[in-house]
Amino acid sequence: MFEKIYNTLKEEKAVAVIRTKTYEEAKEISIAAIHGGMKIIEVTMSVPNAPKLIKELKEEFKDACVGAGTVLTKDAVDACIENNADFIVAPCLDEEVVAYAIQRKALMIPGLMTMSEINKAYKLGLRFIKIFPGNVVGKGLIGAAKSIFPDLSIMPTGGVNKDNIDEWIKGGADCSGIGSDLNKVYKSNGSEGVKEYCAEVISKVKSL
Repeated sequence: MFEKIYNTLKEEKAVAVIRTKTYEEAKEISIAAIHGGMKIIEVTMSVPNAPKLIKELKEEFKDACVGAGTVLTKDAVDACIENNADFIVAPCLDEEVVAYAIQRKALMIPGLMTMSEINKAYKLGLRFIKIFPGNVVGKGLIGAAKSIFPDLSIMPTGGVNKDNIDEWIKGGADCSGIGSDLNKVYKSNGSEGVKEYCAEVISKVKSL
């Protein structure tokens, strides 16, 4: 059911995670990332009017895969689905929200930190998870998880940037989310800086 999105995530290997205080900045960074070659955008629900932005990006960029991040409630799941989000990401494992997303036939990717959480997610039927925060958990969890659940796909987020994304992928990550660096680049070099940064990311992951 979600095979096309799974394949896109694993083929592209990089996700631009958008987390800003204003809608305008979020849109500018998203568009710059897409122009830089990023085909996967995750708009976090902390962005004002995030569902609206998801819908707009999907309408404007037909080839982009646009999902929602920081989804913590069933109402948020509904909002994401109503605005055509391709996938839904959470920072933690809320079994009630995960079950609801599954019931609504949405692709849910929860953020996990331990083997116990990974086991719970696996039992719920999930086969694509997020390791978060990556810089706290470390790359070792990816190999350990895959040794027990070989059909699991894993996306680390948190502490991933253009300088180390290749290390995460070589460590077993199927794709990785880059977030805070995009804000830093935008503040120092604007949309053009984000575009160039993302182009470097794509060039690096495609060479692996």
